Order: sequence, then C-alpha cells, then structure tokens
Amino acid sequence: MEIFLQENASAIFGLLGAFLGGLLSFTATWVMKNREYTLRVWDRLLERRIKAHENLISIALDMRVMVTLGGENMDGEVARAPQVMISKEEFEKWFRRFALLTKENSTWLTTKARREVNFVQDYLVTLHTNLSSAQSDKYLSVGQVIRQDFVDLSLTLEKASYDYFENEISKRKLSKLSEWHKYPRQNTESRLSNMLLISDWKKVQEVLSEKNG
Repeated sequence: MEIFLQENASAIFGLLGAFLGGLLSFTATWVMKNREYTLRVWDRLLERRIKAHENLISIALDMRVMVTLGGENMDGEVARAPQVMISKEEFEKWFRRFALLTKENSTWLTTKARREVNFVQDYLVTLHTNLSSAQSDKYLSVGQVIRQDFVDLSLTLEKASYDYFENEISKRKLSKLSEWHKYPRQNTESRLSNMLLISDWKKVQEVLSEKNG
C-alpha cells in the first residue's frame, strides 16, 4: 500500500486537489446563491414595509385636509373642519378606506405604528358609533368641534411612520407579531378621555340637537 501511494502520489494529490477545488467551488456558488436569494426576499419585504408606512402617511394627511366654514370660531381662528367630515357618506367612505388599508398593511408596520393605528381606530369607532343616528348635515359641524383631534391623531400616525424611515428602514428585522399590538387599556382610555370627542362631548351633543334652519 505504501509503495502504491508513493508511486501514485502525484495522481492521488491531483484527484484530491480537484475534489477539494470542486467542493470549494460548489460551496462558494451555494453561498452566493443563498445570499442572492436572501437579498431578494428582503428586497420584497422591504418594499412591503415601505409601502405600508407610506399608506399610513397618506391616511394621516387625509385627516389634516380641512375645509373652511366661513367666519371665525370662538378662539378667533378661521372656522374649519376635516374634509372627511363633510357628510356622513364621506366620513363612512373614508372610514372604510382607513379600515381596509390598515388591515392590509398591519403585518408590515412597526409595533409602534400598529399601536398608534389601533388607537386611532378605537377613536374612529367611538366617533362612528356616537354619530350613527346623526343626520348627514350635522357631520361638518361636529367636525368643527373635534377638528384638533384629527390634527393630533394625524400627527401621531405620521410620526410613527417617519420613525420607521428614520430608525428602522436599514435594519433587516421584522416586528415581532407576538408583541401586543395595542396600548395598555388604561393608556388608551386615558388618551381617549382627553380627546375633544369625549372631553367636549356636551358641545358635540349641542351641535347634534340644533334644529336646521
């Protein structure tokens, strides 16, 4: 055996070298293809996350579009109301859009953004429920009372979205779906109680009870 190895050492080493070279080439190719696949997957995930946060910004901007009502309010400012509150039909149409977009994009949002979306949804559900029996022509007047709510909620949604672009977009990391997607109940109730819809509810009721003409 020893003589055989001595006589055929060059051939054996040649075969061994060819085998190791082939193995290294295969390994390098596999690593590169695996890396390319991983990058393609993350590119797709990144596109979805970017789109989700862009959609959230779009919703936030919708909430800040105002229509003027003519004259001034009690604070001496131009009387305004959210455009989405121009009528019952317009509000419900926008509310459906909000629900659809947030449902479709919820998985791809950061935990912070999801919690903010769920808080806004709690607010809108409360508003929708309280106005369920109101006439369409009352919505704009109610919108004037709660205008600042829409501005504040819009800003928090926008801030949560921009926080992703500023701090997390470069990280190859998805939010943990196991993390609770809502703020603690006490926090939610406390924030809702400070919104004009709740704190100024008597004023909203006065608007709803006013007779037309």
